Amino acid sequence: MVYRYDTTPLSGNISDYEDELLLHKIDETKWEKHWNKLVQKRHYLGFEGSFGGRVKYIITLGDRIVGAISFCSAVYHLGPRDAYIGWDEQTRIAMLPHLLNNNRFLILPEINIQNLASCVLAMSLRRIRKDWEQQYEVTPYMVETFVDREQYLGTCYKASNWTYLGTTKGYGKIGKDFVYHGRKKDLYVYILDRQFASQFKPDISRVYNEREEVSAMINGTPMWYPSLLKELGITNNPGQKITQKFADHVLRYTPFLGRSENKQHFTSILQGLLSDLKRKSIEPIAIAFEGPDSVRNVTNFMSRSKWDDAGVLTESRAELSELLSHEEGMLTGDNTSFPKKGNHSVGVARQYCGNTGKVDNCQTGVMLGYASVNGYGIADYELYMPNKWFDADHADLCEKCDVPSNISFRTKNEILLSMIQDTTQSGLFPAKYVGVDSEFGSDSDFLDGLPSGMIYFADIRSNQLVFADRPNVSVPAYSGRGRKPQKEKPQDSALTAKDIIDGSQEPWERVVLGIGAKGPVIAEDKCLRVVEMRAGLPGKDVWLYARKLDDGTIKYALCNAHNDASKKEIRKPALMRWSIEQCFKECKDYLGMDHYESRSWDSWRRHILLTLVAHLFIIKLRIEFSRKPNVPNATPYVTNSVSLEEYLEAHMQMLWNEQINHPDISEMPVTPQQFILNSVLT
Repeated sequence: MVYRYDTTPLSGNISDYEDELLLHKIDETKWEKHWNKLVQKRHYLGFEGSFGGRVKYIITLGDRIVGAISFCSAVYHLGPRDAYIGWDEQTRIAMLPHLLNNNRFLILPEINIQNLASCVLAMSLRRIRKDWEQQYEVTPYMVETFVDREQYLGTCYKASNWTYLGTTKGYGKIGKDFVYHGRKKDLYVYILDRQFASQFKPDISRVYNEREEVSAMINGTPMWYPSLLKELGITNNPGQKITQKFADHVLRYTPFLGRSENKQHFTSILQGLLSDLKRKSIEPIAIAFEGPDSVRNVTNFMSRSKWDDAGVLTESRAELSELLSHEEGMLTGDNTSFPKKGNHSVGVARQYCGNTGKVDNCQTGVMLGYASVNGYGIADYELYMPNKWFDADHADLCEKCDVPSNISFRTKNEILLSMIQDTTQSGLFPAKYVGVDSEFGSDSDFLDGLPSGMIYFADIRSNQLVFADRPNVSVPAYSGRGRKPQKEKPQDSALTAKDIIDGSQEPWERVVLGIGAKGPVIAEDKCLRVVEMRAGLPGKDVWLYARKLDDGTIKYALCNAHNDASKKEIRKPALMRWSIEQCFKECKDYLGMDHYESRSWDSWRRHILLTLVAHLFIIKLRIEFSRKPNVPNATPYVTNSVSLEEYLEAHMQMLWNEQINHPDISEMPVTPQQFILNSVLT
């Protein structure tokens, strides 16, 4: 077969290409040299050959090369793996030939097909057992692989049911010696042979022991969650299950915490954030869950203690992706403020504070959220450092606050744009939409920098200028005085968004935008086609969307959906945009995001991080224990819009269905029409 290279971007879902996906074993063929060159050039580790046995595959969709994967002999000595299998030294030496290593896996960067990587892994595992046995006359029992945690999240291995065993210590073998290189990697394994699994029972006691250890940290502690769960919309009480659910939640993060004391502090902080404590800073949490003598130790855990907070963030992002990912999701960007009285907390300055609604002394965090039909959460965050923090007068304060020396000034818009670009490239959060507030939406350079192909729904200020229609552009006639005009200008004046909406004959339409956690989201809105103004000239054709809030104020937004988009299509991101504000409300009002009292860079980042891990637990409970509204096209948080009449009809039909199916109802009390009428009147 002839394979072809093509650098044209390819996207979609693996379901669109499943019949075309093929693996081609190319060992000792003319294509092996091409495989070597491809991996050497495109894989981040390169390729300079391998020792021992190996099997290489080219991955194609039809005849187009989309990647490469290979397997070789397993690592000679690997502590977490050997402990997992539970063999002694003699058995390890005898059985090692039956273990393989997935040493290279490459999907070309121009290929952006959802679930392709996990599908290739599953296919390669089915192939490698037969191909390896045929080539080397040895039956493979288990495959291992290493994932560089600074480069990747291991999402495809998790999706393919590989088992995570922990992290390497950062040593590599050079000659006969082991040399520390510092690049720690996550270790995953997959058992190919069931008989091997039953004969050499993997030591899962390690996992169970950790679970019991975490459970012991929880038992007997006061102030659990009942009122918090009710406030956050978890309608079905998890009961006694919640303790085990929480232990399982914490267990996912213990590999990044190191010492058992850190695991205890991590567990205590999460419990405190999820508890009914009125104040959720370090001191009251430490006293409530570990005792008065623990305050200093918990403080050190949140500031100076060495544990892998970057690994916790990476793992939380992977878990959020597993829970919420959907091809029609939305990335939502915004900033949130934390008022401060003093001037010695990291990043504090007089700047606009959303909490107080004026210029005030505060810190500002730039946050990137994600919303889909499955729910909403925060995927990334960063502390905004005002420009004055980088002048000479703040050098001592930066040192006291442990601000990293490699940090430089970036505007909030630059921070958020970088987050969006990095998150899009990670592949963790597939998104059709991007939603931002007016600070970002009024910045045309920011909008132009968004990933191509995404539909933005960007709030703007009421006085932002746009053209009601595309104006003719020409060089103004010379008046005979002054310099002769040379630049083109529009012949019609631009108007503010407010003036265009107020002057429009389009009526306000009352609609149910969707079903929120606490019921239907009802709004009045208008949607008009307008033309952006860029540097005084007409720009792109966009939609101007206006929505009346409950207090009568009107919010305005621009959306670059296609010209033929329906109002329903534009209303969908209008509702999804709201989700990050709901995240802020939940994290601040119920989880103590703004209760911290520490001043340093690490303390701020770690407090926000643990708040997000606590919120992630709430997301899990919502998915499992919340009652979903039985309305056509509805989801717990995001849905397509319907007219108020359509919603009422569907909702009353749901109530009628519940009434006639109730076990206490022996006969029909009224007709469906009369029941619906009575419900509406009530």
